[in-house]
Amino acid sequence: MKEKRIFKAEIKVGEKDGEPIYEEKEFAVIRPSVQIQSEANKLREKIWNQAFQEGNLLRRQLDDELKTRKLWNTQLQAEYDELQFEVIQNTMKLEKGGIKLSEAREIAIDTSRKRQQMVEMLVSRSELDNHTCEGQADNEKFNFLFANCLVYNDTGEKVYPNGLEDYNSQIETDYAQKGATEFYYLMSDTESLDDQLPENKFLKKFNFIDEQARFVERSTGRLITEDGKYIDEEGYYIQYNDDGTTYRVTIDGQKVDPNSVQNNPTSLPFLDDDGSPIEDEPKPKPKKTTRKRKTTKKAETAETVDADA
Repeated sequence: MKEKRIFKAEIKVGEKDGEPIYEEKEFAVIRPSVQIQSEANKLREKIWNQAFQEGNLLRRQLDDELKTRKLWNTQLQAEYDELQFEVIQNTMKLEKGGIKLSEAREIAIDTSRKRQQMVEMLVSRSELDNHTCEGQADNEKFNFLFANCLVYNDTGEKVYPNGLEDYNSQIETDYAQKGATEFYYLMSDTESLDDQLPENKFLKKFNFIDEQARFVERSTGRLITEDGKYIDEEGYYIQYNDDGTTYRVTIDGQKVDPNSVQNNPTSLPFLDDDGSPIEDEPKPKPKKTTRKRKTTKKAETAETVDADA
């Protein structure tokens, strides 16, 4: 069992000409002490009671509420169950083997698509769950633990000296978002959930995707689209010359004239209903005013849902 996880993230170190300056720094998330866990449990109980007194839903009431709001019904449940069945069947095929590698690749990609559909179908449930008594209490407990367990890896000093208060004011930072994910993996003793999915394990094992889960050509490691077209790091379609250099092409493989690629293309004027260009209206010149001279003194800011209807 790991005692901490180390990661890198950007942190603001200053400003120049009004623009923020960032640098990469090493952070770590550590396991909470017994005292911190005890405080977190007390906070969870307090938040649960507050939410309950305010009349928020309990988790066991979610299914009925989803039906009342017409966010779930028998048909959606059937579609979800069918997707789940197909994912299980596909996973069994990948584990069993004995088929062409190209066919297995298609099965893995299809599995990934279906799993994403399942996630999207449960978005409403997940959003509503966050507002239940348990959801609010669990989220606040996790945030409290994380805020007290994120440290600078070189010194061990807490990133948020004031705990949850500091975290809530810096929640959009790069280190907060990456750190929360790393803390989840630490506390659950898991690695990246995506990496553990059978379809992604297969695709990575047989070099169909790289470390960033991008499709690559097995024999060369070159970036490709899902359907096998070469692309560059920016996602443009390309082709390779014999010497390994590349040139851009259209989606149907036609070479793109480099001179036709403009970084800042000239905008054409909009047209009126008669098809005539609409000229920009000239800004009125400010009227000249005569100012009197005056003297002034100097002045010193996923889960499956059961449905019945």
